[in-house]
Amino acid sequence: MIKQVMYEYLGTNGTILTPVHLEDIYYVRKIKLIAESGKQLTDGKRIEKSVLIQEEDVENWSEID
Repeated sequence: MIKQVMYEYLGTNGTILTPVHLEDIYYVRKIKLIAESGKQLTDGKRIEKSVLIQEEDVENWSEID
């Protein structure tokens, strides 16, 4: 499972989601999980190839065949 830190910023005309961290700007940190080749991700309810989640929910996801 690949874990990528993403930052969500609120702009004047919408939100911006990027892996780039900008100093002194309010952000919400999220984690993008990506399944390895031939695998899928599950939280016990859904099955996904990739998912963007809150950082505290990472432990709820696992990789399956």
